[in-house]
Amino acid sequence: MLLASTPAACAMYRDGLARNVITPPANRPAIRPVALGQQWIYRVRNVYNGEVVDQVTETVVATSPVVRIQRKGLGSNPLPDEIQSSWGMLAQEPYWGRPIEFATPVPAWPPELEAGRELEFRTWFRGSADGGFHHYWDQTMRSVEWESVVVPAGRFATLRYDNSINYVSRDFYRIESERADSIWFAPETGRWVLRRDHGEYLVPGRGGTMFEDYLQWELLAWR
Repeated sequence: MLLASTPAACAMYRDGLARNVITPPANRPAIRPVALGQQWIYRVRNVYNGEVVDQVTETVVATSPVVRIQRKGLGSNPLPDEIQSSWGMLAQEPYWGRPIEFATPVPAWPPELEAGRELEFRTWFRGSADGGFHHYWDQTMRSVEWESVVVPAGRFATLRYDNSINYVSRDFYRIESERADSIWFAPETGRWVLRRDHGEYLVPGRGGTMFEDYLQWELLAWR
């Protein structure tokens, strides 16, 4: 239903995953509605060396008054939840260590699901111990193209979109903080099947750019 034509083969990339550009769907695809018990299991890799660093299970545990996605890794400590004010609108983002809460929710995926679109979102955020919303967040979301992606959970038609984020860090010693995400969103799963995150910043008085973890998330299973 999603594809006007299906590629005969996908290109194999250095990460071992097969991807190929595909014809965009003729009509906007339906996104899987959220429901209790939906679950996605991801393998998390260090992109720098390919090492598997975790396996994260994410489960929908509430759909009202907010969507709450409970997250658990292989360790004994629970991971921060993802919270959406409504399906597709992030109120709390948990993927960079300490969770951050937005003053105004931001889209979790491109609202129009069309390649070639670019949107900018500006808001403020806070952490659990920050008090008020006083950290600036400037995000550009660019829909790149439709791709067929093969991950351990199977083959999916996805919209790839890139996030470029400039923000004011909660750590006083960090300046010019930036984040970049590349995300492959599969409407049939209601979530992304492949994701890459990395960030960088400067520390006054120290030469060179400081780099954060560069992680890749691959979908292993979903229900």
